[in-house]
Amino acid sequence: MYITQAGVSLDVRVIAKAPDAVQDFGQTHLVVDTQRFELMASEVKQPRDGDRLVLGGTRYVLHGEPLIDRERLVWTVSASIWPED
Repeated sequence: MYITQAGVSLDVRVIAKAPDAVQDFGQTHLVVDTQRFELMASEVKQPRDGDRLVLGGTRYVLHGEPLIDRERLVWTVSASIWPED
């Protein structure tokens, strides 16, 4: 389920990806977990920072700028686990 900041809930198809990423800090390289999701542009017109996803009982909050593919069919968004209230 996709939830906009305005509280609108949408049932969407999501492809979850969790690739490791290498972050450089000076001379040090750290491998960190990332959470990325692909959303169909026909289902989510414009994802925004702060929107939320709920997948299998786990809640995520989107952050950063969403990226759309060349054909403008699929959004790629980054997210982090949404802390419990």
